[in-house]
Amino acid sequence: MEKNLIKRLLQICQSAEARFTRSKGLNQFQQDYNIGTVMGASLHFSPHDKSQIRALLLNTESIDADTTDPTQWDGLSRTESLALGSNEKLTHSAVRQQRVAIKHLPQQALLLGGSRLVLPEGSNLDVNWQTIVQQSQHDTVLVVENWEAFERIHQAQLDFSLAGKNPLVVFRGSPVYQQDHTIALLEALQRPVFAFVDFDPAGLMLAQSLPCFQDTILPPMTVLESHLQACTNHERYQKQLPQTAQALDSSQHATIAKAWEMLKHYGVALPQERFL
Repeated sequence: MEKNLIKRLLQICQSAEARFTRSKGLNQFQQDYNIGTVMGASLHFSPHDKSQIRALLLNTESIDADTTDPTQWDGLSRTESLALGSNEKLTHSAVRQQRVAIKHLPQQALLLGGSRLVLPEGSNLDVNWQTIVQQSQHDTVLVVENWEAFERIHQAQLDFSLAGKNPLVVFRGSPVYQQDHTIALLEALQRPVFAFVDFDPAGLMLAQSLPCFQDTILPPMTVLESHLQACTNHERYQKQLPQTAQALDSSQHATIAKAWEMLKHYGVALPQERFL
């Protein structure tokens, strides 16, 4: 996480309020981690949501949300900030500039510069996207929308064979890894792109808007339908409709069109983490 987002999350955890003004970073956090509920121009964080945020900050950044002052990183250098949190991203420096997060599927390897690199499960490689363009030997690309699904893709109960034998797995991007860099990578690689996204209007729109998009990864329709029947997130679905419905109604992509019809039938938003 970047420093400004961490500071905002600390403020949320330490506040007695439940509603907070939406921002680009906070909106992306809600989409990436499915924590919090959109309510008009605000995001609502319940006590359970705040508990999840506390655990996330502790596990990923070694930050105790109950004792950490959100302002205490202000003005510190990157080295000085290391004494307060677990990594150097807590400074003002844009340390992820031009970089993307990549990995490989289970039982596969990253093919870069003529070498095979096998990463531990749950890990990824942080690389300048231009270096990947120069060195990648992967024939296809698999873009993953949310960080948790990207990080835990080895636990996904899905068949990724549609995306090829050994796709380059790329995180879609967030306030830390800018989405523009992922798009630049895809445009430069010019390889078939497959998408593992949330099963909601915004996810389908994201998938079909990717450069070189070929198809989206879905479970068998019977499995997908059982998840949709159990899902109750109607509000998120309704919130996304004004920006997506017209484009999805006119989609010429067979899988997107079929998925959109099913999604309209149930009227819910299903996060991809449900398949982990």
